[in-house]
Amino acid sequence: MIPISTKKYILEIYLLQEAHGHATISGIAKELEITVSAASKMAAKLKTDGYIHFQPYGTVTLTNQGLEIGKKLIQNHQILMEFYRVIGIEEKLIRQKVREIEMHIGTDVVLKIKCFIEENKKNA
Repeated sequence: MIPISTKKYILEIYLLQEAHGHATISGIAKELEITVSAASKMAAKLKTDGYIHFQPYGTVTLTNQGLEIGKKLIQNHQILMEFYRVIGIEEKLIRQKVREIEMHIGTDVVLKIKCFIEENKKNA
């Protein structure tokens, strides 16, 4: 089981990598609202664990293992975003609300939410 803190970093790196082709420590720190030092320490751990490629003062990219986890996390993120829209959460609040819960919900629950959304669309 992957710790929540690791998932948060992998998701942010995934999003930055998709947007810019890579992430930077300062970019990760900004997105997670943490210090550059804290982001650098976690990057060293993620590198040791095999999730990222990283050289100090360089760019950060996901390994194949990190990329697979990132893809699953973004899929879950998108499902939860859609769910919040379906249940009527105000659009400007959705992203923050999803971020508050997404790392705490297992994939099994997200899949049930996806089924709920699909059924809701059929019955609409």
